[in-house]
Amino acid sequence: MIISYNLSFLRKLKYFYLLLCLLLLVEACASLDQQLKQNNTIQKENEMVWPPPPYEAKIRFIQSISSSLDFGIKKNWLKKVIDSLTGKEESENLMLRPHGIYVQEEKIYVTDPGLFLVHIFDQKKKNYFQITDAKDQHLISPIGVAIDINGKIYISDSYLKKIFIFSDDGKYLGEIGSDKLFGRPTGLAIYKDRLYVVDTLGDKILVFSKDNEKLLYCFGQNGKGHGEFHYPTHIFIDSNGYIYITDSLNFRVQIFDIDGNFVSSFGKHGDAIGNFSKPKGIAVDSEGHIYVVDSEFDVVQIFDRNGTLLLILGGTGLKKGHFLIPGGIFIDKNDYIYVADSYNRRIQIFKYIKTDV
Repeated sequence: MIISYNLSFLRKLKYFYLLLCLLLLVEACASLDQQLKQNNTIQKENEMVWPPPPYEAKIRFIQSISSSLDFGIKKNWLKKVIDSLTGKEESENLMLRPHGIYVQEEKIYVTDPGLFLVHIFDQKKKNYFQITDAKDQHLISPIGVAIDINGKIYISDSYLKKIFIFSDDGKYLGEIGSDKLFGRPTGLAIYKDRLYVVDTLGDKILVFSKDNEKLLYCFGQNGKGHGEFHYPTHIFIDSNGYIYITDSLNFRVQIFDIDGNFVSSFGKHGDAIGNFSKPKGIAVDSEGHIYVVDSEFDVVQIFDRNGTLLLILGGTGLKKGHFLIPGGIFIDKNDYIYVADSYNRRIQIFKYIKTDV
């Protein structure tokens, strides 16, 4: 009788314990759900956007990249062993002074004159490699980079005064130029079968055929008038074939058609918002907004086609969303914005938020 009573008691205790566990589990799930909602709310509240609330966000911060590790790209064990035996360190994948940027098919190409090389990050294949040499020549001052539809890589070296051409896997294919042709080749852009090269010291733009690498024509000369330049540096060609050039020491942006005919210009020297001090990289999003990097102000200023200031991105600092002497900029077909935050040794990625129609 006593045993039966104890077994019954234990059975009831077991059921009570299971019910208690079930109640605790339900409460934990509810608590977890509430916590996730709270975390999502906090994350949304802490999301970096420009302009800040309560204004409608137009630019969102996405990611900061300093090395291949930020893309989840790691060396396999064999590569680690080989690099260890040859004395190479993981830190070699770090950027030192990123400048020019180009993005195509989930590959990010970054020139790094501080390390005398070009970084290539392949996000899709989780692969990373560098271009350091062009046949028997070491890169010394790689500045501009552009990629054609076949994956050919074009790199300008401002010191060697040449444009080097590589295959999509970094094999040397050829070169364009000499010290007789270029003063200082910097910015590069490709449109269909043409390669556009900014000659900073020559105050002109040289246009080559990609097919035979022959010079087709030039436009520009030293001066302050329409179509004239004083230390041009960067170039971008939009999907409609308009050419945007940073005319740095004339403190303005000039716009041309695809044949080099002057269309318009805007900008002036000054320290007020909307003015330029050291304009560098330039790019255009899918809606025609013009982004101009100013390395003196440590910002990206965004204008409409008429030169009206729309928004300012950045400011001096080390935190995400701030810059320290930024250089190049690139905007891909999906309106992701890549800024070379040169002296913070990183690439910062943003996203233009289109207005819902």
